[in-house]
Amino acid sequence: MNLSVHQLVNFFAEAPFYFVDAYEYSIVSALDSPTSIHTTIDSYSLILTISGCAYVKIEGEEEQYKLEPGIVLHQTLNKKLQLVACGELPWRYAVLNYRNLHSNSDSYAIGKENFIVYTGQPTPDMKQQLRFLLDPYKHLTPMSKLKTKTNFYLFVQYMLFAIQQHSKSKHSELMLQAVDYMHKRYNKPISVTQISHIIGIERRRFAYLFERYTGMTPNHYLTSFRMKRSRELLRTQHYTVAQIAELVGYHDSFYFSRVFKKYNGIAPSEYRKKYMYTCV
Repeated sequence: MNLSVHQLVNFFAEAPFYFVDAYEYSIVSALDSPTSIHTTIDSYSLILTISGCAYVKIEGEEEQYKLEPGIVLHQTLNKKLQLVACGELPWRYAVLNYRNLHSNSDSYAIGKENFIVYTGQPTPDMKQQLRFLLDPYKHLTPMSKLKTKTNFYLFVQYMLFAIQQHSKSKHSELMLQAVDYMHKRYNKPISVTQISHIIGIERRRFAYLFERYTGMTPNHYLTSFRMKRSRELLRTQHYTVAQIAELVGYHDSFYFSRVFKKYNGIAPSEYRKKYMYTCV
């Protein structure tokens, strides 16, 4: 199940949920037979890796998940999980159980699903908050339980912030890919749909993220880059205006001239006379 950061934040902000308990476990070796655990019949779980890694197979699903630091599995009610550590090092993990008071409501349907979220490498704040959550619960005193309950909500806040930051970082990488693609293929026909398909983002979402990243729409950015290259060619080369139009991705030289004048205030031929062999 693919969820947006916005959906996750809204769920944890609006759903009437409360903390149940928290435990820390470890699986020693990949040579051991798979360890089976059952999620509770009345609580949902967040399963987080503290160190090492493991493969998790959920009852009724074909997909196998790899859990390691930076990946959180949200697990629904009453499911059998088969766990196998990835290598020689033990897999240490935490299970945080919570209950959703209105789990039958369609408004909180997310909570009834199994899904993976990516936080990126856990930040020091997130690691510390997890320890604040786990350590007091070991003592099972009323005060330690109260501290754990408080720390659970703080941990969820840190986790969601980490997911937001990871998402932004991932989107930045994709936008860099889009910019690089434009720079390499600006002399060929390019469409926003084509670029969004290549980097794997829905077209409208891509256009929105690209404008947030560069301050320009994809079409505006591509045209600006083509105009920059055409100015360089007009200043330094003896190509005709029609040839330069072709070199920067315009097969209609008249259309190129109109676009050039719109962006630069003068026609290509006038620009060449004024600036040839001079610096920008």
